Amino acid sequence: MKSDFKNSLDRIELLKKLDPANCLAAIKNLPLQLKTGWYQAHKLPLNFEKNGVSSLYFCGMGGSAYPGRIIKSLYRDKMRITLEIVDSYDLPASINKQSLVVCVSYSGNTEETLTAAKEAIGRKLNILGITSGGKLGDLLKSNDKSVYIFKDEFNPSRQPRLGQGYLISASLALLSRLNFISLTDKDVEKLVQYLTGRNELLNEKVETAKNPAKKLAMAFSDKAINLVASEFLEGTIHAVRNPLNETSKHFAQYSILPELNHHLLDGLRFPPDLRRFLLFAFVSSQLYSEKIRNRLMITRDVVSQNGLETLSIDLTAKSRFEQVFELIQLMAYVSFYLAINHNINPVPVPWVDYLKKNLKKEDPHE
Repeated sequence: MKSDFKNSLDRIELLKKLDPANCLAAIKNLPLQLKTGWYQAHKLPLNFEKNGVSSLYFCGMGGSAYPGRIIKSLYRDKMRITLEIVDSYDLPASINKQSLVVCVSYSGNTEETLTAAKEAIGRKLNILGITSGGKLGDLLKSNDKSVYIFKDEFNPSRQPRLGQGYLISASLALLSRLNFISLTDKDVEKLVQYLTGRNELLNEKVETAKNPAKKLAMAFSDKAINLVASEFLEGTIHAVRNPLNETSKHFAQYSILPELNHHLLDGLRFPPDLRRFLLFAFVSSQLYSEKIRNRLMITRDVVSQNGLETLSIDLTAKSRFEQVFELIQLMAYVSFYLAINHNINPVPVPWVDYLKKNLKKEDPHE
């Protein structure tokens, strides 16, 4: 199987045939998406009193929740303001007049986020929107709320999970403008340059033997995956798990250190078949704290002693900020190559579509 897999990934004509929506181009365009979102969001008028904001609530589902999750863990030791993720229909009772509700929906038509936005408007809360348009864009504009509406020209696939650069960089730009995080044009330009260079290592023309993303996809090909990360990468590991599910149609989950040490280590014995199909992929970083680096090493040893396969994804960028996007970019390529290995078009999500179709039957007004 793995021999066929390798051959398939190095067949450019097969990649093109299975990718009519040009998902691969969208993945390569991550640096351009980041740069565009960063600079455009800096120009957005803010229709609220920014000095009075004391808490942030990111409303978003799936990929649209990535910005909140990533920022919360990346800046957890820097940002002196509460940041919560709202991935449901209702706003929590803790939101008040000093809160800023950030409604993020790539399509602008996410049911849960629209419901939360309407509630925020009804309660006269501070609101900020990030979307490509849709109902959310119309709702916020008609109520004179600040909303960044981007044109996803650098996402030819039109798949939200492949246009995350816009959402994440716009969120970073807006929080930078509000002085909640410290990030500059120079930081972003350096990141864009770094990721552009990484494209040369990960793209489809680089053969499997020399391509880290293709190698990882090959290792994942016939395994259920448990990704393991920690600290500033906690939000990012959530973000890279989702494309493995949606783009690759592949089973993957994640665990966080040190939490997994308090329950999972003694849950590796049964069923015995775990040893045949489960793979632990440890995301390793020299920028983790010493305690976490030690825990990661011992945890991997325990998993191996239980007869389970492990591998290490070693991040090499010089800063936490760059390592977040190093991992996002790498796993976007991995997810794409894994879809090609499965001989499928990366775009369709038939079971998500099935769910949405049946939800509409239950509530025809949505």
